[in-house]
Amino acid sequence: MKAIVKVLLVVSIFGTGLLSANGIYEKVENMKKGVDGYILGSTLKKEQQNNSIPSDNDKVKKYLVNNDLLIAINVKNNKILAINKRFNAVKQLEIKSMIGSLIHDYDEPTAMAHDKMIYWVYDKNGKKLTEDDLKNWKDSLKVAKTKLPLVEAIKVDTKQVDFDPYISIKMTSDQPMMSKVEDEKLANVYLMVSSEKLIQNTMK
Repeated sequence: MKAIVKVLLVVSIFGTGLLSANGIYEKVENMKKGVDGYILGSTLKKEQQNNSIPSDNDKVKKYLVNNDLLIAINVKNNKILAINKRFNAVKQLEIKSMIGSLIHDYDEPTAMAHDKMIYWVYDKNGKKLTEDDLKNWKDSLKVAKTKLPLVEAIKVDTKQVDFDPYISIKMTSDQPMMSKVEDEKLANVYLMVSSEKLIQNTMK
């Protein structure tokens, strides 16, 4: 009897783990974030798994859909973890148009950095995290690292933020994005859509 109970307990725990993992992929897929019809958390079909390239991790496979689009998947379940698209020799007006399209699709960005990176971060409910969320989270980390006495720590004006990113959308450029058109240089632009949660789950 004890042996049967033990087996049932192991099966129950194992089954719960599977459901939990599958639930993460389903949650991310339902957010419908992706590039060119490829959606994070969805399954990359066998017929789409062509032109593989070397991966530095045996738990991840990478495929070049074309010269400018790279897909990374979980080896075990073929679920999409990240999508990276490259745009070569882009003019300033094209960059601004791309940013406008992204804002139309994803709302105002979470943050912009050094005029060469703009990004959006989403939580488990598909809610876009704001720049204030990001700042408060970073401030709380600084307080934790300084190991201030409690009396001093509570004087620091930080809010507790449940900062748990599931999806990030990041656009980077090797040239300033907001340069004047007359001063422009052709830029190489990269659009990355990825899920930190799915990547963490893959690496377990």
